[in-house]
Amino acid sequence: MFQSFKVSCILFVYITLLQAQKPYGIESGIVLYDIKGGTQLTAETNLSIEGKSKLLFKEWGNLKLEEDSGVVLTTGAIKHKQKIKYFEKQTKDKIITVDYNNQQILERTRYEKTGSVKDETEGLVKNNQEKVAGFLCDIWEGKGLKKCIYKGIVLKIEANILGVSYLKIARKATFNINLSEEHCEVPDYPVHKFGLLNDSIKTKNSNKTKNVCKILKHVTYNLKESNKTISKHSINNKERKNFIHSITQDIYKKQKEILPKLLLSLKKTRECLQTGDSPFEANQCIAHFSHMKEQLGSKEEDFILLWDDKRKNELLEKIEDELIYLQSKIPCIQRAKNITDLSACMK
Repeated sequence: MFQSFKVSCILFVYITLLQAQKPYGIESGIVLYDIKGGTQLTAETNLSIEGKSKLLFKEWGNLKLEEDSGVVLTTGAIKHKQKIKYFEKQTKDKIITVDYNNQQILERTRYEKTGSVKDETEGLVKNNQEKVAGFLCDIWEGKGLKKCIYKGIVLKIEANILGVSYLKIARKATFNINLSEEHCEVPDYPVHKFGLLNDSIKTKNSNKTKNVCKILKHVTYNLKESNKTISKHSINNKERKNFIHSITQDIYKKQKEILPKLLLSLKKTRECLQTGDSPFEANQCIAHFSHMKEQLGSKEEDFILLWDDKRKNELLEKIEDELIYLQSKIPCIQRAKNITDLSACMK
């Protein structure tokens, strides 16, 4: 009888270990998501997020790959457009991320095994079910956060963090399919391996700001039951202001860098146009300025087909107005300490 009890215990431990090694209750699959979000950043500026995401996994989730792409757009006083691209691959032992800006692969050892249903639902309460992408998933809720999970796979995540909304919802899911190694390949960039303590790359990049999507994704997936559900209209709330400043550091720094350059570009464009005698020369004059405006989210139909004195004077007058406006804002821009200050400058 003792032997039987011992065997039962061993089997129980073995089965428990097997279950622990399977983050998902499905062997393989591909899930395609839509991402939307946004908020009123300040009294003068709004932010919106639109994107797509893909989750690819095999080996019951022990190997998974996530890709995000999209656009962060601010409108109103601050005009900003930022394209987002994110890639991460996890195996049992490694976490691999792609640094697209520097065209390199960052590889580190995976110390914590996360991603199980227990991890995803910690601090949340199960509440009803919902059909997402054709699959009936369990709804788990906490203050400001709702997840719909199917066999360990999050098909929908909806959050409101200090008035910033974030929605990631599956539009198509295909499970138990054959996935080759090609499906799981990473871009052909140089690989840099690093650890937690001896990390020259991490140290070198420690002061780099993160884009709003990365921060929101991190905060959303780690948000447990909390009281962070302040309305977006409470824009003067101190905690919300601090949160807005943290998620917009990247936007703020890029604006501080590009706006003075835009002023110089305006001056050069004005000077160039004054001597331009043909549509070809005029288009060459405005090419750099148009590119900078596009970076700020202002895409305009500015290709010149007809170039005469009337068209030339109209365009020069328009550029002069923009130049005078921006010139008056530069001292305030230089003093701005955060996105709230900068937004107030540009109103």
